[in-house]
Amino acid sequence: MKKLLFISSILILFVACTPFSVNSMKLPTKTLDLKGAQTTATFHPCANFSYTSKINDKNYGKLFIEYINLDSNCSWNGFERGFFEELFKQTLKIKSMKIVEQYDFDNYEFTTYLIDNSSYVNLIYVYAVNRTKFILDYNAKLSLELIKEYKPSYESKYLHKNRFKKDYSMSLVRMANFYSYFSKESNRFLD
Repeated sequence: MKKLLFISSILILFVACTPFSVNSMKLPTKTLDLKGAQTTATFHPCANFSYTSKINDKNYGKLFIEYINLDSNCSWNGFERGFFEELFKQTLKIKSMKIVEQYDFDNYEFTTYLIDNSSYVNLIYVYAVNRTKFILDYNAKLSLELIKEYKPSYESKYLHKNRFKKDYSMSLVRMANFYSYFSKESNRFLD
């Protein structure tokens, strides 16, 4: 029995960090080409085909993407974007993270943050039933293009300011066992 548990643990360790290929990611208004991205599958009993991806795109610059597809029997234990923000801050030891600009359109939420009063980063949060996409847009170019689809007159005040550069690679799915970001819904009925 101990041998079986040991072998299972080793297999999970190797499979949890397995790189694999995702060629594109569909957004509500465009498809993002992920060929050449460093993509890693993430696993949790509540997550189906979830992954993180790092890419240096020729048009948009450096992007970090986390795609989470929750099982229909699972639900978030809080607000997804709040969980992402907190893990981002903890992981990179960010002291302050202030929202300086935010737009909501359809299933998109675009947020620009001032990090430690010295640099800026954009987060694109795309949500749907059981599917969540977080895109850290280091250069703000993808954010700018997507916002302009909804608000053609938009001009970013922060595009040419000092941009946040620290690499981020943590995953809500990988950390869900420690922080209980989501869980299986109970099948019990109350009397």
